[in-house]
Amino acid sequence: MSLPPATLEGRPAIDASRAPERFFDARPAGMLVDRPDLSEEDLLTAIAERLVFEGRTGPEPQVVVEAARLGKRKALAFLRKLLLPPPRAPLSMPVRPILREHMTRTDEDMR
Repeated sequence: MSLPPATLEGRPAIDASRAPERFFDARPAGMLVDRPDLSEEDLLTAIAERLVFEGRTGPEPQVVVEAARLGKRKALAFLRKLLLPPPRAPLSMPVRPILREHMTRTDEDMR
């Protein structure tokens, strides 16, 4: 049985080839905030505005998006605070006919 070499702290060294890879979310940027109608530019603009509002000088908006795609909790929490533009996509609602039964009833039907 072969053990990995120990580091100065006494913990075994992590082999870079066996290091766990982080999940990278390759979906469109709008999906990170549950808004598929938003483009990446819209999201980057909203991030930049929030950074200015909070008086921060960094990180760059693209870095925040990349961190969110990697699943970083701070970045995801930051995205939840964004003021996003209103939806541009039309609402998908079924078409329902207006029923005019009350106009076709006679006085005797109502009794």
